[in-house]
Amino acid sequence: MTYSRLTPAQIQLLTAQGCSASDWSDVSVKTETDLSRIRNVQFFGTTSIGTNKGSISFDGIEFPCGLYNAAIARCEIGDNVRIANIGSAITNYTIESNALIQNVAALVADEKGNFGNGVELNVVNEGGGRGTVLLNDLTAQVAHLQAMYRSNSEFTKKLFGLIGAKIQATKTEKGIVGTDAKVIHCGTIRNVNIGPYASIHGAALLENGTVLSCQEQPTEIGEKVQAVSFIMSEGAEVTGGAILNKAFVGQGTKLGRQFSAENSLFFANCEGFHGEAVSIFGGPYTVTHHKSTLLIAGLFSFFNAGSGTNQSNHMYKLGPVHQGVFERGTKTGSFSYVLHETHVGAFSVILGKHYTNIDTPNLPFSIIREDEGVSQILPGRNLFSVGIIRDGEKWLKRDNRKLSQKRDLVVFDIFSPYIVEKIRKGRKELLSLNMATPPERTTVQYGGVQISCSMLKKGAESYTKAIVRYLVEKVCTRLMTELGTSKNWKSAVESLKPAGELKTPSEWIDLSGLIAPRERILKLEADVQNGAISSYDILLQRLESIYRTYRDDEWEYVFTAFKEEFGVAPTLISKPGIMKVIDEWDQAVCLIHNAILEDAKKEFGVSTTIGYGLDQDKEEIAKDFAAVRGSIETNSVIQKLVIEAEEFRQRLSKLKGLVAAAVE
Repeated sequence: MTYSRLTPAQIQLLTAQGCSASDWSDVSVKTETDLSRIRNVQFFGTTSIGTNKGSISFDGIEFPCGLYNAAIARCEIGDNVRIANIGSAITNYTIESNALIQNVAALVADEKGNFGNGVELNVVNEGGGRGTVLLNDLTAQVAHLQAMYRSNSEFTKKLFGLIGAKIQATKTEKGIVGTDAKVIHCGTIRNVNIGPYASIHGAALLENGTVLSCQEQPTEIGEKVQAVSFIMSEGAEVTGGAILNKAFVGQGTKLGRQFSAENSLFFANCEGFHGEAVSIFGGPYTVTHHKSTLLIAGLFSFFNAGSGTNQSNHMYKLGPVHQGVFERGTKTGSFSYVLHETHVGAFSVILGKHYTNIDTPNLPFSIIREDEGVSQILPGRNLFSVGIIRDGEKWLKRDNRKLSQKRDLVVFDIFSPYIVEKIRKGRKELLSLNMATPPERTTVQYGGVQISCSMLKKGAESYTKAIVRYLVEKVCTRLMTELGTSKNWKSAVESLKPAGELKTPSEWIDLSGLIAPRERILKLEADVQNGAISSYDILLQRLESIYRTYRDDEWEYVFTAFKEEFGVAPTLISKPGIMKVIDEWDQAVCLIHNAILEDAKKEFGVSTTIGYGLDQDKEEIAKDFAAVRGSIETNSVIQKLVIEAEEFRQRLSKLKGLVAAAVE
């Protein structure tokens, strides 16, 4: 159906229904448009109106489609739309079919609005220098390249050129309210694009932003939310009076309960409630749930902030120019405090208040604690925490992204080439310290923290167990598959040879969720710089390609590291040699597994029953505890560990049988 200008009779009908226009010739309708459903509307400029039969349901009532009590200027209104009770005006919008806009103070868009695209955020360093530009297709990886790869000025210039071109190509002359979107009971909405199926209810102020949304996963903005200069991705939930100023909200991310953020990025599956964020780069799964918690000027991912967590980035000298890096999986305990500059190794736990600059990237899985004002580190101690096992399981389960296009590229592995190589470096440093430290010393300084001399060798041994567990697990898994079909030892081990694409397979990086060989990222950097990557979309494709090759690249690392650790390449190992390696694997797995199991059982010790079975005897206390918390025999995590131990024994037996039966 085409649009046509109003006839004199139609103009007369609309006028009788309380409508007016600056120029009726600028108003057009479809043949099927029901003019009786257009009442008390003022039209300004060119406006087109689609069919308006049917109804839209909300607040438990079926409301008829149509236009009621509104001023509408320069808009394109699709089919079966309901617009009602607009305080000021709806100006310069394309409103797609089945949209609902009701009880809104104002919905206005400038003719040259960018809708949040092109806004620059000062992330990681509040003082600037790591400016990151917002755009609808922003990913954690592209943002990481913008913020953290500043040493190559030519690359940065070309990267921002690709981003600028993408923004320019996607500009629209009008704002958009997408198909089936609902905007109700809101304050002023200015220069905001609203995606299909989005639900915006009770928002106080939205300005200069984009709300991406889709049918598979609608985006929600709730009561009293204020957001200025923002982009919200599909499936995001921003509710409960959250206040955002210059922010990116990633797919599946939830912000609310008076949470406030400025100059901050939150990528896939982040959660922010009650607290505050300033100039943070929240990589995937950055989580803060508590009041009095401040995250400021840092790079985070898979991070969990305890209540009252705080950091300092301002020494009252040259301004707030200090920054922190908390590698993936780091946690902070209640009321922890960290002084920036900071660089904490992956999967570490920070307890207490620290007034030194912590620099421990090569000591992952550590506990950093404070004892009478002294910062101490227990290297590798967190390898034996049941919390690590729980983390590895929960992240995959808590992926809130339901749509097929998941922008952020996330490798969920706890142990990866990136992490294991950090462990190998840390082990080397601990052993060097142990060799160089006089026997009369009880502690040594490392990266701003204190290490007990007794922990140097013990930490190195813990790291060795983790290395053996990872490398032999990977080699034996492939070997079992090959022996299960070929039965021939020589052909089985020869099949373990990697493709050999990587020149430096031991160098890896974590690009905010994407774990990748350093040389692939350096090649991408060079191709942006020399123009081989000529558009933003090609850049995303290259990153996707790197993500898809992770398993093959990981195998190249495993092959190289195995050779270095055990003195023989997997392709050359003998049957007696693999049996020896298997025994080492067995010992490492048993030690780590048993330690984790004992750590889990601590949750059922005598002290954990405090507060249960009030005013009752020991027997009733135990019953009350079991009713609430369960028991060692029923706890799902512990039972899973028990089952895994049995499965490992069966797997080990099968592997040894395959090796013994293989023909040399």
